[in-house]
Amino acid sequence: MLKKSSFILFALFFILGCNSQPATFKNLDPQQFEKSIVGPGVQLVDVRTPEEFKEKHIAGAANYNINASDFQASMSKLDKEKPLYIYCLSGGRSKRASDWAMSNGFKQVYNLEFGINSWIDANKTVVSGSGDVVKGLSGLTFDQYLSRIKSSTKLVLVDFNAIWCGPCKMLKPIVTKVVKKNSAKVELFDVDVDTNNMVSSAMNVKSIPLLILYKDGKEVWRNLGLTDEETISAKIAEFSK
Repeated sequence: MLKKSSFILFALFFILGCNSQPATFKNLDPQQFEKSIVGPGVQLVDVRTPEEFKEKHIAGAANYNINASDFQASMSKLDKEKPLYIYCLSGGRSKRASDWAMSNGFKQVYNLEFGINSWIDANKTVVSGSGDVVKGLSGLTFDQYLSRIKSSTKLVLVDFNAIWCGPCKMLKPIVTKVVKKNSAKVELFDVDVDTNNMVSSAMNVKSIPLLILYKDGKEVWRNLGLTDEETISAKIAEFSK
């Protein structure tokens, strides 16, 4: 009888263990995020680069660059028993940071879905490194973006980038060179994701650099990340026929 009871208890623990789900962070939209970060002692972390943070950030945030060598050490100094609110530009880096936080003992972690881009799209206030309110960040509207593409008689190569993005800086001279060589076939449309957040959000730009090639106003090719001169040139040749 004792052996049978022990077996039943073991089986019960095994089943419960298999069905249990690991704790995870929660995504919040800008309205939910704004309500949650009000009050003293809020642990609000911006995981972008110092350059991005200086340009614009949510008031009250601390800047712990997820790609910096001291990121984990800085985050570990926070109170793991208190709620932690994290954001980045568009949600990718903050999700990685949120996963790290949950795996390292933080009990309540909240991520701003789609990052500070969604915050700005929702007309929420951001400040500069000096604390001044930053205005006029919307840039191009999506209709203006589409109009610009459709108005060209050539192919249009859109380069989504940002001044703080290292790979963007590496890709820029390659793109410029290719477009200059093929100026009769294609024109370049440069879009900074920070100053044109409405377009970035509408195009669902999650990572950069991002190249999108349009023909007659329709997307025919896109490339996320670095690429080479030969690849871009080949696509221009292919779709200019």
